[in-house]
Amino acid sequence: MKQNDRPDPRLAPLPQDAVPELQEAFKTYTRTLGFVPNSMLIMQRKPKLVQAMAQLAAAVWDPQGEVTVAFKRMLAHVASRAHGCHY
Repeated sequence: MKQNDRPDPRLAPLPQDAVPELQEAFKTYTRTLGFVPNSMLIMQRKPKLVQAMAQLAAAVWDPQGEVTVAFKRMLAHVASRAHGCHY
């Protein structure tokens, strides 16, 4: 499979407004990434999972941590590119 070829997802992402109680969690992703990843739109079938992932993301990207946000972003970019991820 070529790198640009993408297999069809096994579960289709749900519309962003499918689960109203997740809107706050999705705002976190929109604020930090500019969009809500398809993985979150798929996981919203299990709302507690999306909420847990949003809390994890908030903890990782906490600007009060010992590692600067700029360094975290650079590390995330390098790791993503190394694995062919566009996020």
